[in-house]
Amino acid sequence: MSHQLMTEIVRGRYAPSPTGTLHMGNLRTALLAWLFARGAGGEFILRIEDLDQPRMQPRATEQMLQDLHWLGLDWDEGPEGGPYAPYIQNERLGIYQRYLQRLQDAGLVYPCYCSRAEIQQAAAHLPAGVDGGARYPGTCRQLSERQRRQYERQGRRPSLRLRVPNDTTITFTDLVLGPQQQQVQQAVGDFILRRADGIFAYQLAVVVDDALMHLNQIVRGADLLSSTARQIVLYQLLDFSVPTFAHVPLIRNEQGQKLSKRVQSAGLAPLQASNYTAEDVIGLLAHSCGLRDTAEAISAAELAAYYRQRPATSLYELLRPGPHTA
Repeated sequence: MSHQLMTEIVRGRYAPSPTGTLHMGNLRTALLAWLFARGAGGEFILRIEDLDQPRMQPRATEQMLQDLHWLGLDWDEGPEGGPYAPYIQNERLGIYQRYLQRLQDAGLVYPCYCSRAEIQQAAAHLPAGVDGGARYPGTCRQLSERQRRQYERQGRRPSLRLRVPNDTTITFTDLVLGPQQQQVQQAVGDFILRRADGIFAYQLAVVVDDALMHLNQIVRGADLLSSTARQIVLYQLLDFSVPTFAHVPLIRNEQGQKLSKRVQSAGLAPLQASNYTAEDVIGLLAHSCGLRDTAEAISAAELAAYYRQRPATSLYELLRPGPHTA
């Protein structure tokens, strides 16, 4: 819905998970999300996505906030407060339950007792799903009450899956990657809304949060592109307005793999120890994705002011896949 950007104030966000120190890829995505909003004179929101508590690292949230502040990436609403608080997912569990219940009341949710290994075995004869993963084959879609009680007696705790209509095809235009289309049932099948351990799934939580926080521009890493169709299904089923999406290129290591906080978590510390300034790092990040011809130091505010004077499409065009994204 790109026409939104011409009639509404842009509301963008960055939503990191505190599983470790932000690496340079995370920071570049944060810069781009901030720049897409600030460059359009819009508002920027920071949300902490900490649903998967067993994976969260002590003090990681505090360190993330410090790193973003140090770089000059400010926000209008965030963990400190705002009109749609709380901005920390683990404090929003009751909200997710209400929207899950709405889908359940509509008959769109069913319990699934399959383990990951059972799904992989059952899907072995099917074409691979999106990103090469196993597509859920619908094993528990038509279970009788008797079969469900039998699983319960075995001590199995079910996940909850969305009953995706077989003919659901989602199309949208990504601001960076262009026209996209996904037949959701063929790509992933019925997908999880709440895990067997009771943790709400990313797909449900992020849609509810983005909608209730009135975000109309979602800028994030290209690795999340394959999730977008599932999220649009939920936007539609919950009668939410669908935002505009921009999936930006990732920084990859020498082996061509995307960076990981758990594996490559050096982040800003080595650069700060080498006396790099925030302006030095912003210059490096902007140059690495083609926003500037050189890595000359520049502040985040100066970069936003530069792009505020130019058409929004100039940002999208510079980020489209090319040699600098490899």
